[in-house]
Amino acid sequence: MPAEHPLNKLRLGSLKLSDEEDKLIIALDFGTTYSGIAYCFTNQRDPTPISIQNWPGAESLDAPKIPTLIRYDKNDPDKFEWGAVLSSQSDGIVGVKLLLDPKQEKPLYFRSKNIKSDLKDLPKSPVKVTADFIGAMYKHAMSEIYKRFSKNYVDLCNIEHVMTVPAVWSDAAKDATLEAATIAGLSPIQLIKEPEAAALWTAKKMDRRLYKNDSFVVCDAGGGTVDLISYQVEAALPMLQVKELVPGTGGMAGSLGLNGQFAIEVADLVGDDKWLELKKSKAFSLANKQFDREIKRSFRGEEDEEYFVNFPTAKLEDDPERGLEASTWRMTLSDLNRIFNPLVTDILRLINDQVQKVRLKQGSADLKGIFLVGGFGGNQYLIERVRSEHPDIEILQPPDAWAAIAKGAVLSRMPREAIVTTTSATRHYGVSSWNAHDPIRDAGQPTKIWRDGTTRSRKMTWYINIGDDLLRDQKIKFPFTRPIDEHYHPSILVFHDRLYECERTKAPIHPSKGRDFSVNCEVIADLSKVPSSKFSRRIVLKKYTSWDVNYDLVITLESAVMKFGLEIDGESFGSVNAKYN
Repeated sequence: MPAEHPLNKLRLGSLKLSDEEDKLIIALDFGTTYSGIAYCFTNQRDPTPISIQNWPGAESLDAPKIPTLIRYDKNDPDKFEWGAVLSSQSDGIVGVKLLLDPKQEKPLYFRSKNIKSDLKDLPKSPVKVTADFIGAMYKHAMSEIYKRFSKNYVDLCNIEHVMTVPAVWSDAAKDATLEAATIAGLSPIQLIKEPEAAALWTAKKMDRRLYKNDSFVVCDAGGGTVDLISYQVEAALPMLQVKELVPGTGGMAGSLGLNGQFAIEVADLVGDDKWLELKKSKAFSLANKQFDREIKRSFRGEEDEEYFVNFPTAKLEDDPERGLEASTWRMTLSDLNRIFNPLVTDILRLINDQVQKVRLKQGSADLKGIFLVGGFGGNQYLIERVRSEHPDIEILQPPDAWAAIAKGAVLSRMPREAIVTTTSATRHYGVSSWNAHDPIRDAGQPTKIWRDGTTRSRKMTWYINIGDDLLRDQKIKFPFTRPIDEHYHPSILVFHDRLYECERTKAPIHPSKGRDFSVNCEVIADLSKVPSSKFSRRIVLKKYTSWDVNYDLVITLESAVMKFGLEIDGESFGSVNAKYN
């Protein structure tokens, strides 16, 4: 057996070995265009999240993220290449994360086929493609951790996983993300909203102090989505505690849209006929790579700024007036503005909306800062546009902004670090039930004659409303009553209920139709093993006896997900499963 590496022994010496304290937290930031992993051993003297920076195929040895790309073998879908090994976006599947939440509206500058076409092009479901990619990332990350720390020690640690999701993600998309993580072997796992993770890292690393009642906006400008959440400091010492001020907002305004705009400009530059040939070529692949890795990050919006984009071996026809000569395009400020401005305008609109909502809630209290994080959050043009739009608010970037989300996700699971105590509901959540019909209030609604002779119609009861302050780990109970016959069989005690969600400012009284009102999930409550002593007898119209089954669907709120339970008289019974569409 080979001797223990002395560096491992040295590192082990700085760790206090204890069964209770030995925990390894691994956080995965699965992004639309780039993804990364950070980790931390919680029992170190000064525990600090560490990014995995050595990735297969990466151009440097200190890259905290790799491209979210995967390419399958045409003959064997179980074989694939992933990450920086692939040379450009055209080499593999890009943006699969967005297909986990296909209901998100995409702006016009997002070049995409329709969802059915996107799904048809995949060799597997989006969940399984995601599982393949994050599974490969995780396996490599563990091999890197084993290089730095004794494998024997790592294997003894309790490993806790956390994965980030956009704040605007639907609950169905979050459930799909959890499913993919479980398939990939990341279990147990927690989810955290991306801007929340960024806020925790920013609050820890920023130079200026935060004081009680200070408020700030976090804007996570990523590759596919832009998420915004505002926070207010509840306590600064001994540990930072913050709460969400208003419901988080966001949309599909990520920097992947810039690549779509770049392709539109190239097509206009060379003409439709040449574009059909060029877009499939290695020349455009290399040009797109140059735009993605150089121009997207460096553009500042200065008057004399220009970039030279090469299309090697493309043999493009010269057009000196447009700056195209020798298959090289000289991009000027006007070219770049056409690409950047639609997306930056959308991001500014989202920031302005969040700032306005905070000011409406806080009154005269000033916002202390807008924190820009994420891959595109570091773009200097975006920073200057935000500063110009909000000259009275400090615009800040945390150190290590690109890795802020993964590192903040690690912090969220560490003791004695900053915590978010309260979130603000972004949707209404409720159930429908048959209640006594009011001929005026319920006019036009379908009715039903109940077994007790009353006329009833369906009405909504909303237990969570947009803007409600929801305490972390708070339990919210949705009461249900189900009548069953006296001589029942246990098999009928499996109840199917629907949890509804609504994104309208004011939730409707009755079940409705439309994009902003939908079934969140189907909840299956199994009470087949609950003793009849927990049910209530009822005599109906003095004719026969029935049972009333009274139970509570209990929702526990965590950072990014809802967990379901079932209680009768405050005691846990039975089991609950949630099925998302």
